[in-house]
Amino acid sequence: SDRKPKILITGSAGFMGSHLYDQLFGMGYQVYGVDDLSGGFMRNVSQKRFFTKLDLRDRARTAVYIEKLKPEIIFHLAADATEGRSQFTPFSALDRNLAAYMNLLVPAIKNGMKKMILTSSMSVYGAQQVPFEEKMEPLPEDIYGISKAAMERITRVMANVYGFKYVIIRPHNVYGPRQNLSDPYRNVVGIFINRLLQGKNFYIYGDGKQKSAFSYIDAVIPAMINATFNKNVEGSSLCTFLFYYN
Repeated sequence: SDRKPKILITGSAGFMGSHLYDQLFGMGYQVYGVDDLSGGFMRNVSQKRFFTKLDLRDRARTAVYIEKLKPEIIFHLAADATEGRSQFTPFSALDRNLAAYMNLLVPAIKNGMKKMILTSSMSVYGAQQVPFEEKMEPLPEDIYGISKAAMERITRVMANVYGFKYVIIRPHNVYGPRQNLSDPYRNVVGIFINRLLQGKNFYIYGDGKQKSAFSYIDAVIPAMINATFNKNVEGSSLCTFLFYYN
């Protein structure tokens, strides 16, 4: 069948979500977006008629929205993506990650979702020896990482029970246009640029000899889309993508 599936992107006004939205929309998919605009911006929303402002912490409203839309594929990018802050804002980390995901996942399953693409995080690895490998057991060390690891595990359990497909993606230091330069909690590229623009010093922790991998947005989004529509990547087996581009 040539009919393209109906796609929902959560966090579609954010940095990665909006790039993903634009690319899928450009490929001719019916794409809908939701965002509570706590971290995203309306200026990132290219197709306002397919956008709904929705806070996924609102269980009833989320259920009503999903029941009406009945998306077949969901890219879940909405998150409280402030790992370093999560010990000090544990309810926010829990509610905007784990609870919000459950509020989305349960009605999505009830309304015929075929595939979930869950954006997780490198934080699930914790302080294990780098380079990380997909087969490592998650050993998160902060509230954010714990909630992300729980979301991964819940996805596997529910997929086993209800038979939907899924892909779990753990992006790594993604940077590029539309990144929120004023975000003090994530992405050292943005933080350094922001400090430089303001003529301020920037801080390097440790001895300055650490190496880190960074992924440009234009390399990440096609890989996410490929992971979604590539038959080799689906099934009940976990599939994680670590993006390393020098």
